[in-house]
Amino acid sequence: MSRVNEFDRGTVGCINVGAGYRLMLGLATFFTVAMLTLCSCGGDPVDAPVKPTEDKYGALEVYVRVVNQPLNKTAARDGVAAVAAAAQTVAENLVVEVSGSDLSPTQLMVRLNAARSTSVDTIKKVPIGEARRISVWAVNKDGVKTHVDTVDYRYADIEKAKVTRIYATLIPAAGSIYIHINGLETSIGTVHASFTSRDGESVFQNSVVRAAHTFLSIDNIPHELDGILRVSIVDTKGDTVKIATSEFVFNARGDNAFELQFIENGGMLGMEAVLYAPGVTMASYDVGKPAPNVVETGELIITEIMFSASNDNYIELYNPKNEAIVFDTLTTDVDGTSYNFTGVSIASKGYFVIGRQAAPYVNASTNSTGNLPISSTGGWISVRRGKAGAVIDRVICGGTNSAVGWPAGMSSSSKRSVELNKDKYGAAENNFGKNWTAASAAIDGTAMYGTPGR
Repeated sequence: MSRVNEFDRGTVGCINVGAGYRLMLGLATFFTVAMLTLCSCGGDPVDAPVKPTEDKYGALEVYVRVVNQPLNKTAARDGVAAVAAAAQTVAENLVVEVSGSDLSPTQLMVRLNAARSTSVDTIKKVPIGEARRISVWAVNKDGVKTHVDTVDYRYADIEKAKVTRIYATLIPAAGSIYIHINGLETSIGTVHASFTSRDGESVFQNSVVRAAHTFLSIDNIPHELDGILRVSIVDTKGDTVKIATSEFVFNARGDNAFELQFIENGGMLGMEAVLYAPGVTMASYDVGKPAPNVVETGELIITEIMFSASNDNYIELYNPKNEAIVFDTLTTDVDGTSYNFTGVSIASKGYFVIGRQAAPYVNASTNSTGNLPISSTGGWISVRRGKAGAVIDRVICGGTNSAVGWPAGMSSSSKRSVELNKDKYGAAENNFGKNWTAASAAIDGTAMYGTPGR
């Protein structure tokens, strides 16, 4: 078109000088150029006009459920990541990242409705393509990640001018490390624990005074923080007598297991720790009877614990199998105090209640508080096959210690049991207090609350 314009200007000049022949030649040339230009439209497809950009996009309909689990605020926090974690539950915007083999990561953002735990948003202009990799998370007003999806990513086909639906559950992008140490000597004064980022910019820490069952937590640790866990046992003189360290990336959604090693006078003591989604790492150590790497067979599951009714305390066992299970000898062990029951039979999907004393809902009793010393201060409750057989199930119960995730509002005399949530029936899941709930149903004929045997 620019050539034509130039030629037109030349033609005008010819008219000004009054040359009729040159005018006719100029007009002929003009029409020739114009015809060539029009004919070129039907040529090579590469030169064809580009289709409207909307044809390259589809849309995502995102169903999001935001789970704002209450997190403890007790641990001392220092550093950049700690400041971000303090506001971790304030989600302002939803971020959806789409990528693929032919697409660099593309982030799309929509506003979240803070008043609703569940929302539906349609995100337009999502690049089309097969097996698009989609990641979802939430950020606060400063762009700091506050919630993560329960999975790393998902795949979906994005089609032209169509809406693709996905579902995501977002959990807080922070969590806690729970530590339980049993049997510390009276010469011990405190236990200190810290989780420090590798760059040293963030430190999360907490200390507690030694108790018969020592519990402490390190809270609000950001998801995917790469750091070092250090647990120190300090005597009453202020000297550190045992140290354990472990390096790992804290994961608010995944499962992991590792061991800590306490170093003492040149020797080593084992400490087991388990990472459990979402966002809880639990570490435990029994000084009197160290038993790291205990494998629970899961033949039975401890599903209810009454620790606040004195002589009426009990534990409930559940048989998850599709057939009855029989034990020549079944042994309970509470903080090293054991009691043996013989000829125990539990029906398929049935319950078996062991109490301190006989009661209508109790299947077997020790008839002695000393042989079932369940305490509101917490303890290690184990069930074994035989007198010295494999551990069937073990629960490190926190009792009234809600700082490590066990139900709040319990007391030493509340006469209210804690019940394992039905969807968490498992030998691993029942070690975590957040999977238990304070009983709300009354036990017939008593002033207690629980559901023993049902």
